[in-house]
Amino acid sequence: MRALVTGLVLVTLCCGPIHGQTAKNVRPLTAEPGEPWEIRWNRSDDFSGSAVDWRKWQKAPEDFAAWKWDNETNVAVSNGMLAITLRKRARNGHGSAAAYTSGMLKSYAAGRYGYFEARIKGAPLFPGVSPAFWLYSRIDDSQAQPGAVRYCEVDVVELTQRNIHAEGNVRISDHNLHAILSNGKKGLAGRDWRRPDDPRYRDAQALEYRAPYDPREDFHTYGCRVDKEWITWFVDGTEIGRKRNEFWHQPMSVALSLGLRAPYATWENNRLRANPEAGPEAFATSMLVDYVRVWEWAGEAR
Repeated sequence: MRALVTGLVLVTLCCGPIHGQTAKNVRPLTAEPGEPWEIRWNRSDDFSGSAVDWRKWQKAPEDFAAWKWDNETNVAVSNGMLAITLRKRARNGHGSAAAYTSGMLKSYAAGRYGYFEARIKGAPLFPGVSPAFWLYSRIDDSQAQPGAVRYCEVDVVELTQRNIHAEGNVRISDHNLHAILSNGKKGLAGRDWRRPDDPRYRDAQALEYRAPYDPREDFHTYGCRVDKEWITWFVDGTEIGRKRNEFWHQPMSVALSLGLRAPYATWENNRLRANPEAGPEAFATSMLVDYVRVWEWAGEAR
């Protein structure tokens, strides 16, 4: 509670978002003097050029949801910013369903532990899309021993994904954990999903934060420290919560993406499905990213 109060006081004193250090951050916003953090440039970016550096970011990441990743069309870098756009295309003359496309930067490189930070301005459309900064591993279905971890996901932040216009919903951000364990069976049948909205796992994996600002109106800094024992989340340099690190020890890639949410997508049969009947026939909306940073601890093991 003291950390939350401190954060609100800082925001008030600064009369706006905390921008932190300059040079698009040389150290984590939360770093104490003398802490031995080392940046990992294979998962960090200032977006200072005229195009995405496809040597570190995958140009065609795997599709897995109610929309397609189209980085050629929906990812752009200019004026020191990354823009990721989600589009709904108008139906064609034959009446087929509208297609949703979006963009995602996913790093080739992966790592287990460190401090992950990005400065993000949310997309103006609400409800319907969720700007996200997250970490995730590959799914390893060869893990057949009951309880073995097949998949790890740490959501540093998911913005504006509440699906109704209730007062205050636009300010809610989610900072969650997902995992797949093995139930002892082979292949897909052996996946035991541990989701944060499941009442059995909510206390251990779900974290909701009500921000003192509208994330669509300005940039804010979202961070997460992943250690062997704890996973800790930060907004504008202030801790907002932490969870025990029970399962999240697999190498994870860094991802920045703009995902589809209700009313344009519905959750059915354990996956998101597109709802082409919702909303206008066509639209486009974009999130902006100033920088993304990954540091690893260079001192003695903790």
